Amino acid sequence: MSLKSLSKTRWKIEPNGVTIYPYGIFYVFTAILAVFFTGLIILYITYQNTSITESLPVVLFFVLMLVAFWSFGGTYIQFDNRKGTMRKMLFGFLPTTTIPLAQLQGIKAVTTLQTYKYHLFLKDAQYGKGIVVSSGFSKNDDPNAIAFVNEAVPLIHSYLDRYNSPADYVAEQITAYRFFEQDGHVYAIKSKKVGLLVFGAIFLIIGFFLLIQESTNLLAEVFVAAIVLFLASIFFIAAYTKITFDPATRIFKGTGLLKYLNRQYTFDAFAHIQTVRRSINMVYAGTDVNMYFNVTDKKRKQDVITVISSLRKSSDIERFIKELYQVMGIA
Repeated sequence: MSLKSLSKTRWKIEPNGVTIYPYGIFYVFTAILAVFFTGLIILYITYQNTSITESLPVVLFFVLMLVAFWSFGGTYIQFDNRKGTMRKMLFGFLPTTTIPLAQLQGIKAVTTLQTYKYHLFLKDAQYGKGIVVSSGFSKNDDPNAIAFVNEAVPLIHSYLDRYNSPADYVAEQITAYRFFEQDGHVYAIKSKKVGLLVFGAIFLIIGFFLLIQESTNLLAEVFVAAIVLFLASIFFIAAYTKITFDPATRIFKGTGLLKYLNRQYTFDAFAHIQTVRRSINMVYAGTDVNMYFNVTDKKRKQDVITVISSLRKSSDIERFIKELYQVMGIA
């Protein structure tokens, strides 16, 4: 089996369960690190004028790191339909997580920048981090992703359906909205206008301050000031962007300072919601909620509108989506 095939999402279907191997990419990382570490060891021995025996502690350290990476590639997620449990086995033998299937909501795609992975979510944290159950994909038509969704996911969901209860599907009737404000029959998503204006003003002041400073490199100064002023404009535009839903006319509107960016769709054009987890330097920075709308003159393409940004808690994301669905009259 080649490294390329090992790096893909693999799964094994058995009579009473499904086992998924989502971390195969670590086999590729191990191969790359092995080459890198070998080069470091050669450089170390050459420039320190030592022998392999004298360098044994360094060599053992690198070997242990390679073993850890390779072993992590063997981590698997096992769905046992007979026992009604999901287990995550670190390194392929160390149980770290065991969850009853009755507590699991299902497997969904999670988008991060230009890639996406499939995560397993719990019923009480449907929009949290979840448990990774696939490798990363960059294309919607990736054969490995399509096969995974068509073969493994439906079978796992059939296991979860077996352990569901009617109470899991009782929708909560929302009487007080946290993320919407109502004006007659129109609902608008609440925005942090004051905060956005404050940040915009700060960047605006910094930008003008940079422009009036004397500098030996005028081009660099103007370039930096332009970036800061551009950031200020983004905050001002966001502050005056308004997203509204009118259940009476079944119209969605997105309006703002730049008229050419205004959007309007009927509720019937709504396709689905996508949550996008954003990270800055590998640190979770929040989740955006996007709405997809079908547009007749764009054939297969859909318009994407970010309706709310930087929600951090799973409970907040779930609450917002519940409110959104209730406003739109979606069961």
